[in-house]
Amino acid sequence: MIRFLLKSMVLISVLLVGIVIGMQQVGSQMDKMKGVESSRALEWKINDEGAVEAEVFGKQITSHDIKEKQQQLEEVEAFNLFSKLGAMISSLISDVLTFIMTMVGTIVSEILYFLFS
Repeated sequence: MIRFLLKSMVLISVLLVGIVIGMQQVGSQMDKMKGVESSRALEWKINDEGAVEAEVFGKQITSHDIKEKQQQLEEVEAFNLFSKLGAMISSLISDVLTFIMTMVGTIVSEILYFLFS
């Protein structure tokens, strides 16, 4: 009986160590697959010239890239129907609620004036 328990404990220990090693390997391989050698997704530093260099998942990003993308967006000048529609609906709801609150305020002030005069 003791030999069975000893063999079982050794077997369980070996399997547990194997699982822990396997989980460590999976974590490092996932990082390599993402293209990240370090544990952080975003890394940035200031170089000697004072410019900021950023790296996201191993890909270099500069302020020049951001400026180019901003210029491209400004050139497109795309009309966003949902944005305009949302702005119109929110303006309409705001105006309606303002009107309702004004009317309620007027009615309450008239009732109070009638009661206390």
